[in-house]
Amino acid sequence: MENKKYAVAYCRVSTDDQADNGISLDVQQEACVTALQKEGYELLEVVRDEGRSGKNLNREGIMKVLQLVEENKINAVFAISNDRIARNTMDYLYLKNRLHENKILLRYVFQQNFDESATSKAMETMTAVFSQMTSDTISEKVKKNLYAKAQAGFFPSSAPLGYLNVTDPQTQDKMAFRIIIPDPQKAPLIKEAFTLYATGNYNAYDLNDLLYEKGLRSRNGLKLSPSIFYDMLKNPVYVGEVHWGEIHQKEGKHEPIIDRETFNCVQSILAGHNNHACRRRKYTWLLNGFIWCVEHGHRYTAEWHLNKHISYYHCSHRFGCGKYIPTEELEEKVANKFKELEFEEQFINTVVSKARGIISKMKTEALTKKQSLINQRTALEAKKRVAQEKLIEKVLSNDEFLKIKKEIDKNLGKIEERIQNEENNEYLSTDILEEILKFSQNIYETYTKAPQHLKRHYLSFFWNKFEVAEGVIIKSYSSLLFEELLVLKQAHLNNAENEKTPENKGSSSVILRRALLPE
Repeated sequence: MENKKYAVAYCRVSTDDQADNGISLDVQQEACVTALQKEGYELLEVVRDEGRSGKNLNREGIMKVLQLVEENKINAVFAISNDRIARNTMDYLYLKNRLHENKILLRYVFQQNFDESATSKAMETMTAVFSQMTSDTISEKVKKNLYAKAQAGFFPSSAPLGYLNVTDPQTQDKMAFRIIIPDPQKAPLIKEAFTLYATGNYNAYDLNDLLYEKGLRSRNGLKLSPSIFYDMLKNPVYVGEVHWGEIHQKEGKHEPIIDRETFNCVQSILAGHNNHACRRRKYTWLLNGFIWCVEHGHRYTAEWHLNKHISYYHCSHRFGCGKYIPTEELEEKVANKFKELEFEEQFINTVVSKARGIISKMKTEALTKKQSLINQRTALEAKKRVAQEKLIEKVLSNDEFLKIKKEIDKNLGKIEERIQNEENNEYLSTDILEEILKFSQNIYETYTKAPQHLKRHYLSFFWNKFEVAEGVIIKSYSSLLFEELLVLKQAHLNNAENEKTPENKGSSSVILRRALLPE
C-alpha cells in the first residue's frame, strides 16, 4: 500500500449555466479519472466545486484539497486545465507553491503540463495571467450589461427580499427578459413591516420577531439579522427605485411594494432612532442619544452603581469629564424644558378635530373587523356542532372527532384573541383622544406622567440634543421638524441665547400655531 500513488480529481464549474451547457462536472470527472489512472495513480477522491467562481480561494473543494495536502494523503492533483484551479494569478501561484513544497504534482488533462524549468515556469505564470484576464474581461462585460439594465430602469441582479426573479421569453427587449416581480408570500409581509414601523410604535427588533413568526424569513429560512432588517427598511427598491453603483433611477420598471409616503415616514423614524442611538440593551436610559458633552462632543452614557442603588449619566469620552450626574437629576432638568413649550388654543382645536375624525374612522374599522370575526366564530361553532352530531351518529370515529375538534378549538382561540384586540382598540382610541387633549393643554405634565417609551417620542418631536457641562444644560437644539417650523415662522423661540449660560436661567417659551397642520 505504501508504494501506491494516490491522486484527487478536482472539478469546478462557475455557474449553473456552465454546468448544463459547458464542460460539466461529470465530463471533467471522467476525463481526470481516466488520465490519473493512465499515469498509474489510484483515485483517492473526486473533489467538486459546483457553481463556484475561480476568482478566490473561498471554495469548499479547494479547502478540501489543501487539507489532503497537509495530511500527506495524495501525490498529485488532476484537473482539466489551470483555470479550473484558479482564475486569479496570485491565488494560482500560491496553490502551485503549496503543492510544490509538499512534492505534489499538478497535472492537466486538456492543457500542456509544466515542469520546473525557467521557461516552463514563465509559461505557466503567463497562462495563469491569461486566465485571470479572461475572467476580468467577462466580469467587465457583465458589469456593463448590469449598468445598462439599471439605466433602463430594470433591477439588474438577484431579487431582493420580497421580490422574485422571473423570465419573460415573449419580450423583444433584452433588458426585460429577466425582471423582478413581488413575491406573493413575502411582499405582503414586507408591506406590513413598513406600515407597522411607520406608526412609531415598534422597534426593529420586536418587529423582526413578529414578522418572523408570520413567515418573513431569509432564503435559508432563518430570521433576518437586525442589520439586514434595518437595511430592508432603508431600501428604496420597495418604492420602485433602482440604485446600482452610479445609476440612480427614481422610477424603475418593477412594481413597488410600498407607497412613497409610508417609505418616507419610515426613513424619518429611522433617522431619529439612529441619531438617538435606539438599540436593544440590558438597561434602557431615557436620555440616551439626547445628552452630549460640551467639552468632548461625545454622547453621555449611563450606568448603574448597584452597591449604591443609584444610576448616573456621564460623558462617554475615555478620559471622562470627572462629573457623574444622577439620572433622576438630569432627567428632571430635561423635563423642565417642556415647561417652555405651549400650544396656541386654535392649534389645539384643530388637532383635536382631526384626531376625532381619525379615531372615528378607527372605531368604524374596528367594529367592521369585529363583526367579521364574530361571523367566523359562529361558522366554526356550527361546524363543531355538526361534528358532534356525526360522532353521535357514528359517522365519525372518536379519534376523527377529536382531531376536528382540536383544530376548530385552536381557530376559535385565535379568533377570540383577535376579537379581544379589536375591543381593546375601541377603548384605546378613546384613550388616545384623551392623551391628545392632555398633551396639547399641558405638555410638561403629560411628558412627566408618560411611560418611558412615550417620553422618548416626545423628546424626539421637540428636541435633537442637549449639550451639558457639569450637570447643567448649556444649550438645547430643536429637532429638524421643529427647526423647520421656526424657519417658516410658525413657531418662535424667545431668549434662546440666554440658554448658553451655565446657570441656564433663560426663558424660551414656544408658541405653536394652527398653521402647523395641513388642511
